[in-house]
Amino acid sequence: MRFAPRRHREEEEAESAFVSMTDMTISFLFILMILLAFFASRYNDTDTVSRPVYDTVVQERDNARAEIARLEAEVTRLQQENRDQATRIAELEKEIAELRRQLAKKDPLEVYNAEAVRSRTAIVDALAKAVKADILREKIEGLDVSAQGDALRFQGAGLFASGQGGLSGQSLRIIRLLGDHLARQLPCFSTGPSGKVDLSCNPDLVLIETVQVEGHTDADASQAYNLQLSMTRALSAFNEIAPDSARDDHPPMLGFENLLDQPVLALAGYGEMRPITDNDTLQGKAANRRIDLRFIMYVPPGKDLIPHRVEDIERISAELKLRGGEP
Repeated sequence: MRFAPRRHREEEEAESAFVSMTDMTISFLFILMILLAFFASRYNDTDTVSRPVYDTVVQERDNARAEIARLEAEVTRLQQENRDQATRIAELEKEIAELRRQLAKKDPLEVYNAEAVRSRTAIVDALAKAVKADILREKIEGLDVSAQGDALRFQGAGLFASGQGGLSGQSLRIIRLLGDHLARQLPCFSTGPSGKVDLSCNPDLVLIETVQVEGHTDADASQAYNLQLSMTRALSAFNEIAPDSARDDHPPMLGFENLLDQPVLALAGYGEMRPITDNDTLQGKAANRRIDLRFIMYVPPGKDLIPHRVEDIERISAELKLRGGEP
């Protein structure tokens, strides 16, 4: 019986410990409730969004992501195109280099003559454009001008009447204006007092040998008569292009010379021998009654007579004179 108080004390101590643990648990729960109450008091409905707004934001985000993906794909495509273009440019540069090598191997005479043809075409085209503008401005009917390879052609019922040898009226005015345009074209491609060859306007140093004013007729009358008539027509045009008295607005036309110191302007009559259409109709006959202004370029008789500098022209001229103008 003497152990009973001890057991009783142990039971009391265990009960006391249990009570203390219970108190602590209740205290913890109480604190937790206080914290929940605090956070609940801080909660604000304005911190949330409605479902439609949320869906809109999500859709915008998805759209932005899709646009980013599209732009990235476009960048990739453009980068590929740039690589392809760079490859193509490199290929073209190789082709150009090869063509230049081939050109360097070509006969210098062929190259020079090709450039002469190109320059002649440019001159004829420029004259045709200028004279067409004159015809339009002067309101001239029945007169046509066209570029025909190496020649500038004037034709139409308004140029010459049947059997008429001289220019008259408005056609006379147009041929006179042609002389003005020609005076602006010839200096850079001819020598002599009126010529002035310059690399700025003639980089290949091509030269004009002759500008031939050619007269033509229809097939009416005899061949001998038509030859004489065509010469009269050529002379009529020649006198308007290169009048005897020099004009103040351009240099003397006969001052434009070739490498043999001859005036580049010349004239010829071909009668009915070079028709451009049949003579069976009035329209065909009017077309054949015409004036051609034909450009003949200098063709070097040898590689040593190709001008490479402006200074070469004087030497080449002297050499050609020694040869008597023969190739």
